[in-house]
Amino acid sequence: MVHQEEHFAAIVRALSDALSDPATYPERPEAVEVIETHVSAVFLAGRSAYKVKKPLALPFLDFSTLDRREHYCREEIRLNAELAPGVYRAVVPIRRKDGRLHLGGEAGDIVDWAVEMERLPAQHMFDHMLAHGRIDNEMLQQIAATLVRFHARAATGEGVDVHGSPAAVRALVEENFAETDRFVRAGSLHALARDVHDFVEAWALHFLNDRAERFAQRERMGRIREGHGDLHAGNICFRPEGLVIYDRIEFSARFRCADVAADLAFLLMDLDHRGYRGFSDYLLREYVARSEDAELIELVDFYKCYRAWVRGKVHALRAAQVRGDAREEARLTAMRYFNLAAGYTLPASLVLTCGLPGTGKSTAAARLAEAIDCQVLNSDTVRKQLAGVPPGERRASAFGTGLYDAEHTKATYGALLEQAGALLDRGRSVLVDAGFRDGAQRAPFLAMARERRVPVVVLHVDPPDALVRERLAARERSGTGTSDAGVDVYERCKATFTPPVAEEGAPVVRWADGESGPEMVATVLGALLAQNELSVEAEEG
Repeated sequence: MVHQEEHFAAIVRALSDALSDPATYPERPEAVEVIETHVSAVFLAGRSAYKVKKPLALPFLDFSTLDRREHYCREEIRLNAELAPGVYRAVVPIRRKDGRLHLGGEAGDIVDWAVEMERLPAQHMFDHMLAHGRIDNEMLQQIAATLVRFHARAATGEGVDVHGSPAAVRALVEENFAETDRFVRAGSLHALARDVHDFVEAWALHFLNDRAERFAQRERMGRIREGHGDLHAGNICFRPEGLVIYDRIEFSARFRCADVAADLAFLLMDLDHRGYRGFSDYLLREYVARSEDAELIELVDFYKCYRAWVRGKVHALRAAQVRGDAREEARLTAMRYFNLAAGYTLPASLVLTCGLPGTGKSTAAARLAEAIDCQVLNSDTVRKQLAGVPPGERRASAFGTGLYDAEHTKATYGALLEQAGALLDRGRSVLVDAGFRDGAQRAPFLAMARERRVPVVVLHVDPPDALVRERLAARERSGTGTSDAGVDVYERCKATFTPPVAEEGAPVVRWADGESGPEMVATVLGALLAQNELSVEAEEG
């Protein structure tokens, strides 16, 4: 296998070198940009793009022969014609003549095939527009309408339903967890905590058992369709001529044919991962309203979890193939996806941050919120709201006076407790971003969690003293943020702060700067999941 991979890599390098040369192309572009994925390489040359499939043989695809690569190039054009009309132009031979490779023509031996495509404008790609704040609800409505029409016309029945049957979904889920078990270990490839892996697997299988009739009903209702299979923001373009959704999976009907809920969930999960949960929720509502498929909502979190786990697996596999900084980047990206998947399995939960001023509690809260769909309640924001002070307005005062005297502090924590309770009662997870300087301030929140029987964790944010002082000094110089605390307040708080302990009635996770954000999130998730009734049932069984 290693020899085969080295052989394929040599072929890819030779082809890549040739196709990176502008002289290879009939249009003679000024430069060629290369975008490489695990299974293909795309060469952006002028106004065109040429996609070449790597000569790989993997468990889920086989591009190992010239004939197979030609076949799947033609399949790619056929399958993408509806959602990306006019973008996929032709299958072009790559020929060798007089020792040089060139595209097209009649002379020379064919050594490979490429899909010629229109080069889509980068500035109109959905992911680019999201990052630059250029997406609105009308554009999301356009995506929803396009997907509803596409799914309504897509093939269903014989040859399609088999891939979305309850048995087929179970097989995919079991295969997914079996393939990621190797990443539950120490070392440079560690991307997944054992408790997270085992709980999410148990949750997914429990969901399949519990909703078996719902999955069967979806098949009978014709909700299994030959969909897209790789629906994420990077494959959507709002070009001036109209919306384009491209890169539909061509190499496996098994991955392309599924419940429409699974197809949509990929894009919803991708928006969640990018930090746009509001857009994700809106797109879901629009799709449901237009498709009149309200039953889909019951399955969305299951399929989001599945899709996030697959993305985690893809990045973990990449981490195994690269070295250095690229390996660490892929490993942490994989962990973020695994954490996101675990977040979809959580019931309503309560997380309290705890620590001194300037320790990074709000940063920790933001990282947790990436994985957990929760409402973040910030004590500095609530304190100023109660006093009628704009969040960005700084109110420097002596320690324990003004906005920060005992009366204002008591009112702030009282409001946080009331708001958190109301959200938990509505089934929402809550993250309270506050200092919680002692057990007396933490006790009412922990009692509330026990009363409501919701999982709870205290996250003690505790970086080195020198780093905190540096942050506070920088914050004072910049005059930004909602917190008014400076180095002097930090010193006074440090003298009276009482660190949390498990004896108070909740697991405590300590986060110092020696640990990465995704690993901290995984630890918090593990502590929350361990309190879930499913975990208790599994242990008793």
